[in-house]
Amino acid sequence: MTRFQWMAGTVLLIALVREVLRLRTGVPTRRASLVRVAVWLTALIAISDPELVTRFANALGIGRGADVVLYLFALAFVATSFFFYSRQVKLQRQITALASHLAIADARRGSASPPAP
Repeated sequence: MTRFQWMAGTVLLIALVREVLRLRTGVPTRRASLVRVAVWLTALIAISDPELVTRFANALGIGRGADVVLYLFALAFVATSFFFYSRQVKLQRQITALASHLAIADARRGSASPPAP
């Protein structure tokens, strides 16, 4: 193993153990914790055995392991971007509905106080 594999493997193993311990103590976001465990474990395996990633890439019809990693990260980035965009749109709608509700409630009370800056 190379020096990088030892260093990265140690860091990833620490992250994996930390996440498993958090999972065992009953973290409220169990699904997110399981995803993080899977990501840390996959990264640890990929760094410790790069040939495995190359064989996986070849099985998919992609020539190099680095290319399949890049493609997976690109797909994950697009999916994450769409997820956060939809969350942001949902939050904007909720804020608009809340502001509308507060404005209507103030109008019904006949509030004559000036708006806060």
